Amino acid sequence: MRYLFILFTLLFLSIYSGKAQNTNGNKAAKFISLMVDSNYKEALDLTSADFKAKVNPATLSKIWKGINQQFGAFEQVEPLDSITNNNNSLILQATFKDYIVPLTFHFNTSGDISAFLMQQQPKIRANTNRSPANFPEEALKIKVNGGIISGTLMTPKNPQAGTPVALIIAGSGPTDRNGNNLYGVKANSYLLLAEALADNGIASFRYDKRLIGESVNFQTSQNNLVFNDFVDDAVILGTFLKNQKKFQKLFIIGHSEGSNIGIIASEQLNPDAVVSLCGPGENLATVLENQLLTQPSLVKEATSIINLLKQGKMTNNVPTELNSLFAPAIQPFLISSFKINPEEEIRKLKIPILIVGGTTDLQVPTSHAEKLKAANPKATLLLIKNMNHTLKTAPANKEANLKTYSNPNLPLNSDLVIGLVNFLR
Repeated sequence: MRYLFILFTLLFLSIYSGKAQNTNGNKAAKFISLMVDSNYKEALDLTSADFKAKVNPATLSKIWKGINQQFGAFEQVEPLDSITNNNNSLILQATFKDYIVPLTFHFNTSGDISAFLMQQQPKIRANTNRSPANFPEEALKIKVNGGIISGTLMTPKNPQAGTPVALIIAGSGPTDRNGNNLYGVKANSYLLLAEALADNGIASFRYDKRLIGESVNFQTSQNNLVFNDFVDDAVILGTFLKNQKKFQKLFIIGHSEGSNIGIIASEQLNPDAVVSLCGPGENLATVLENQLLTQPSLVKEATSIINLLKQGKMTNNVPTELNSLFAPAIQPFLISSFKINPEEEIRKLKIPILIVGGTTDLQVPTSHAEKLKAANPKATLLLIKNMNHTLKTAPANKEANLKTYSNPNLPLNSDLVIGLVNFLR
């Protein structure tokens, strides 16, 4: 659920020395080279006293090995002439087996490395940007409040007059427009969904949500991000699609967290239909509390943090093992998300609604879909046997289920495609 992925950050001076770019660049490149060669002590010799006070060779080794485990083996760093410097930071584009990772370095007045972070979204190297089925695609950049959203418009091969269009809204965390993220999810779920729609005469626009993928040029930071930012973006994108004369109808399709975004945006957009794919039927706070029940050692501390956030209060007292869920930087987003009640929101809609759940979804059980249906009895409920959270056919066995998350070639569950197309036609 984090939108800014900081490997680690240390205290550093607010005024930088303005040293020549190539000097800092050479030092940053040497720092990486030393880590590649497992010379962690020598790498630390290039860092500031504050840095060394917080990080020892063993810690640095753990960090570098963790990066390689997450992004694949390190391959190279781009030549120094491609390094960018914005006076406050210097960024090297490091290439790993599976990702291209922007690594940010800060320097003190003496030219020592005082911080080493990852502040921008890594890019997946896999060739998943184009439709394998060769449906026509067009990259679009659309202005929203505070920045630019990047997305892909896919159309049928032989579009008819008045073709309908669907706005596909991604789920939580760093999930990109194709349904992939840097935590090992390479299922291509949204790309495959777009293809299934195009194959049945429906255009679609899938996009990277703000601060994700290519939609990173925003004035706001992760610390200022709130849930309604995503809703506002969806409304602007939906309005853009509605204003295109070549499209006759607008459908909203939200997956997981995107379901909540789509439902609330639909209150303003009034689309021809809205689809909830594996969407939560409970408040996020309740969802987190239930998920944490499987980890008894964390329940007490997590519950305390959740209760504070429900009151709109932030805390810096977050245990390391809970930092990925409750880091201070994402607490404003969590506070705003905790205010969303999916049952109340879906009850407001008077348009056709399709609620889809999968019986082998490990993240959002079908009970959530049933709660949404109970909140709006006029909605159509579709529970798909053996479909998991990536919209693929998968067994209930956890290990086998999770293997589908990294298989972009596995097709979408056929019953989902049939049910979705029949509903939208």
